[in-house]
Amino acid sequence: MIIVRYGEIALKGKNRKTFENKLIENIKRALERKGVVAKVRSTQGRLIVDAPHEFAEIVRRVPGVVSVSPAWKMAYEEIPEFLSTHLRNMNPASFKIDARRINKAFHKTSQQINEEIGAFVVQHFGWKVNLNQPELVIGIEMIEGQAYVFFETKKGVGGLPSSIQGRLVLLMSVGIDSPVAGFLMLKRGVSLTVLHFDQGHADLARQIVDVLNQYSSEPIELIVVNHREYFQSYVVELERMRKREWTCVICKILMLKKAEEIAKERSALGIVTGDSLGQVASQTLKNLFLESGVVKMPIYRPLIGMDKDETVKIAREIGTFELFTKVARHACPFRPSSVVTRGSTYGLSKILEDFKSKSLWQG
Repeated sequence: MIIVRYGEIALKGKNRKTFENKLIENIKRALERKGVVAKVRSTQGRLIVDAPHEFAEIVRRVPGVVSVSPAWKMAYEEIPEFLSTHLRNMNPASFKIDARRINKAFHKTSQQINEEIGAFVVQHFGWKVNLNQPELVIGIEMIEGQAYVFFETKKGVGGLPSSIQGRLVLLMSVGIDSPVAGFLMLKRGVSLTVLHFDQGHADLARQIVDVLNQYSSEPIELIVVNHREYFQSYVVELERMRKREWTCVICKILMLKKAEEIAKERSALGIVTGDSLGQVASQTLKNLFLESGVVKMPIYRPLIGMDKDETVKIAREIGTFELFTKVARHACPFRPSSVVTRGSTYGLSKILEDFKSKSLWQG
């Protein structure tokens, strides 16, 4: 048995059951991808997953899950015998009992359970009680009159069940930021289609998507576009115009236009980027303003106010940072010697007019 706890879903009022059912569906899907068909039921603000304990790691990655505990189910009277057997090879410096009645139907209070089971452990094993920093926590949750006993609680990703909000297109590089942006939107209930402009790391992009798939209720589609082929003609034209300093801004605009095209094909409701304000030339406030004005769909930037340390921390936690460090990267072949950091609306409009005259631009 695995106990699943959720948080934000409980605040959804009349829509709570819809969100809860979606979370149950997503947990089942995550386990089915690993070949496990499990029953999941809702009871008294908890989900009970009938699956082996080793699959708790999969369940905790499902967006909407706040925490999980691999547990054993039994009658309250069976707890002493269970503990005497299960804990006999352990010798912690200290312990505590953390008991909770999920509702008030059980005849003993949480404090009474703590005292009774704690007294048994002290008498049987001679262990020291430490209520503040115990080495071992024995968790007991009373659910529907039955005791669920556990010894660890794994933190989940929280948020909302993925795919309950709709679909977005993620512009994803093989860097640190954009995979984290995708993860943050997955945990807000979004489904993703990923668009990657390849500069020789398509295999790494697939590995990153595999990591993000652990947090998605459905397989994430990856669309790969050859970076050089897609941008070459535009860079040649910028060179002719002596506007090469606009390359990074134009590159970002073209990526957004391609993402918008795919979003329309996939019935997506917007675009996600890994932009962080001021981090690179295309992410200054003025340039973000110019880039956003070219597409008609909403652009979601979950990292916009984060610094690099905050983003790296999340990347490490979800498993994409290690992939980032494995592959040597090369500078973009189109990057100019100097870049526009505060582009003008007039300057951009002149470039786009030129592109239109050369049949390079529609819009």
